[in-house]
Amino acid sequence: KGAAAEPAAEARAMPRRAEASTSSPVSVVWHKWSDLRLADHEPLVRAHTRPGFVLHVHIVELPLLCGLSRIGRVPRCGGRRAGFWRECVSDLSERLAARSQRLMVCAAEKPADFFARLCTHMRVASVFAHREFCDEELRSEAEVRAVLAAHGAKLETFWGGLTVHHIDDLGFDAGNPNQMPWYKGEFQKAAKRRPVRQPLPLPDPLRPPPPEADAGECGPKAIMEAFGSGPPVPPLDERQCFIWSGGETAAVDYLAWYMETGQLSKYRGATESFAHGEDVNPLNCGTRLSPWLAFGCISARTVVHEAREFERVHGQSSSTGKGSGKMGSTGARLYTELMFRDFLRFSTLSWGTSLFKIGGPFEVKGIQWDYDQEKFAKWCAGETGFPFVDAGMRELVATGYMSHLHRQCCAAFLARDLRLDWRMGAEFFESCLLDHTPDANWGNWAYRILQRPCLAESRADYPVEEHITTVEVVAWPVVHDPRLQHTLRWLPELKKLGSRDLAREPWRLEGRAVRRVAVAPYKDSPLWFCAANRTNWGHEYFWLSGHAWIVHPSQSSSSEDEHEFRLGRDYPRPMVPALNVEIDLDALPLKSHGWGDTEAKSRPHIWGRPGKCTGWPMEEGAQAVSQSAGAGNAREGGHVGNGVWRKRVDKPEAQSSFEHDNADNDEKEEARPIEDSKGAKAQGKSRGEAVTSQQGYNGKGMWRNRRRGPEGEGKGQEQG
Repeated sequence: KGAAAEPAAEARAMPRRAEASTSSPVSVVWHKWSDLRLADHEPLVRAHTRPGFVLHVHIVELPLLCGLSRIGRVPRCGGRRAGFWRECVSDLSERLAARSQRLMVCAAEKPADFFARLCTHMRVASVFAHREFCDEELRSEAEVRAVLAAHGAKLETFWGGLTVHHIDDLGFDAGNPNQMPWYKGEFQKAAKRRPVRQPLPLPDPLRPPPPEADAGECGPKAIMEAFGSGPPVPPLDERQCFIWSGGETAAVDYLAWYMETGQLSKYRGATESFAHGEDVNPLNCGTRLSPWLAFGCISARTVVHEAREFERVHGQSSSTGKGSGKMGSTGARLYTELMFRDFLRFSTLSWGTSLFKIGGPFEVKGIQWDYDQEKFAKWCAGETGFPFVDAGMRELVATGYMSHLHRQCCAAFLARDLRLDWRMGAEFFESCLLDHTPDANWGNWAYRILQRPCLAESRADYPVEEHITTVEVVAWPVVHDPRLQHTLRWLPELKKLGSRDLAREPWRLEGRAVRRVAVAPYKDSPLWFCAANRTNWGHEYFWLSGHAWIVHPSQSSSSEDEHEFRLGRDYPRPMVPALNVEIDLDALPLKSHGWGDTEAKSRPHIWGRPGKCTGWPMEEGAQAVSQSAGAGNAREGGHVGNGVWRKRVDKPEAQSSFEHDNADNDEKEEARPIEDSKGAKAQGKSRGEAVTSQQGYNGKGMWRNRRRGPEGEGKGQEQG
């Protein structure tokens, strides 16, 4: 999956020679980057039941830390992710030290090189580690096994808590393509009938480390040296509301807070695209546990057992906000989301190397892929001209995170509209995401985003060049970001437009609707990447007419006035022809929204009563822009409403949160003043009194949320 990094210095990559070696056997616990914890760690438990000393090691694999990807040639690990990785290792080292143990930390090109040298310094009996499941890691595991065998030692691997359901409890061979279900629904139906094992407790006390373990390879200095050749960690972005601190300590404390304060009752599910709402939807109401799950700071089965215990004591809540329905309780929904994580992890065993090939595990053919680096760079930077995509990409680069639904939109746009090799996108996500794991990241791209063979064939008969095909990019913001708070947080330049309608569809400034097309999905439709849209259209998308208008540029602004918004200067023009999707505002499944804030004649594709959140703290000259834009749209008809302009203060948007369980919790924030057209601060709170409930822990390695200060500036302070 990646190219090798530059060789590290011998002194940093290998343990130093000890003065003398012990005759006692040494059991080694190999903590990989994906299992940086002590609790529910089967290799650790097994090692500490053996006689003799126990050595805990973590190898910073340099190709993963500072290598380049194979297709897109992007860094395999970005600075934000590298910083989180280092925090996780530091926390593990401290937790071991508190139990009279040590964590040896060294950098190496290959784990096999490290263990070859280690075996010459001490009598290694066995190395205990979690099993691998992806191609690159399996090859590395085989190399370590061979090296250890040459020195009379063994590599003992265990599945342990890698998944909610233990691999031995599935009732079928996950590595056999003839037994492993190909689709998640079939897998979940089979797996839900199987038991979930209890998490393993930490042995107490732990066996001591070998005396010849050099203290120079342990502790903060060794960790800093091991990560020394990695990318620099960028400063925190002031717009980031939730800040993850790496490590098991932070993960355990956060999970306890999440359950004790009843946050589970608000959970909606990272992949539940039909959970609409202003506050409670998949963009902002998940668990935020995914980075800790990815680095193994906490196990998925621990999360499931905690959720079940919470519901046993406190009762159940609806996972959709619409009643219990087929999704059941919030705890059941969380279990279902983690089951999809299980499905992808088990699937890698049967998919093998096909997961990383252009055709993916379904062997898709007939697609002409592009490798245009300029297009790729614009997508990476969030400069596609589609606000929902750009907001997600800019959030990803700045924070190492974005919600699962957002990732799907951004990924589908790259693969289906830009038609860039999907693996380039997977590599960039790998570089940025705090919660990257190869099975979840690459698995989502290959399983959800890469078209299935039937869809690839249907595209040949559809003029996909005429307009964007990922219709979710323009439709989902309507119900998942109904006040456009998230989009404007990451695209502040669109605030100058003074209109939520235009900020969602900025191409209306220069475009005209030229032709009405049907966009309602059908079987094997090349439109709408989300398969659920095809089967649930009539039930969930009643607020869409099923039609949209292709938009072509009609004029370009020549104004050089820096105070006047100019498409192409202040914000990019769309990289592919846009669509104006027809929306019935009266049918929206929302209590409050901000749509319909432009004049009715300028938006014939949007009809019905404007939302309760209409109005905008206008920038100079923005009102004239918003009321005249899009006047060339062709459709007549629909209900006419009056665009009402009034100043108001929006409650700052809650930070959005894939993979595993990946969306966010809704956190209410203090209302903040914002500038009106004359620069005066308009004070107030939206939807009544805004409740401040930002939570945090005060202490080293703890998670924390960012409180917005009185001027909207991120203070980054820790709160107890």
